[in-house]
Amino acid sequence: MWSLICLIALTFTPEVTSYPYGPPLGACASMFPKGHGVNAQTSVSPYKILVNATTYKPNDVIEITVNSTGLHDVTYFEGMMVQARRIACDVSDPTKSHGMFSVMERDQFLETMDCENNMKSAVVHMNHSHIENKVFYWKADFSSSVGHLVFRATVVKSTKTFWEKIYSPVIKDETSEEPLTICENGADQVKIQSMFTVIFALMLTMCITL
Repeated sequence: MWSLICLIALTFTPEVTSYPYGPPLGACASMFPKGHGVNAQTSVSPYKILVNATTYKPNDVIEITVNSTGLHDVTYFEGMMVQARRIACDVSDPTKSHGMFSVMERDQFLETMDCENNMKSAVVHMNHSHIENKVFYWKADFSSSVGHLVFRATVVKSTKTFWEKIYSPVIKDETSEEPLTICENGADQVKIQSMFTVIFALMLTMCITL
């Protein structure tokens, strides 16, 4: 019986180790680099998300820049994940990333990722170069507006030093009457996912020691 449990744990254990060549699909919901083994920094982020528009309509394209500001003497980053998420508190899918990202041709640092089966719904790093700023693009590739959005990022300086929940200015859907306040209603879902990660990791450790 225990052998069967071990087999299941080995098969379905989420990503719990570090990932030098970009985040795994398992990081899409929380946008948290669990494999780094440390908590995020609590100080003000030395990174900014700049956008060339603060409103959108279907098929609009927005240019996005992730920029290091020099705060805390941090002048570069080595990794990142960016998604476009709704800011409303009553959405049924708070971790879903909306729209489609694209990177510049021949970009050697960034690539897109298909999170939650949504094509090119995230931008992530694919190596650990020292980068001061990066420009990429987002398209509202849907037929009708989905509500106010914000670009949310996790940016990594090094394995042990990173900042999460970095937000761009709100990208307003002018057809929506939702409040323009960012809501963290995905927190409970992320906590549940983290709990299962801990349980599976414990099961895996027990299997190895048997």
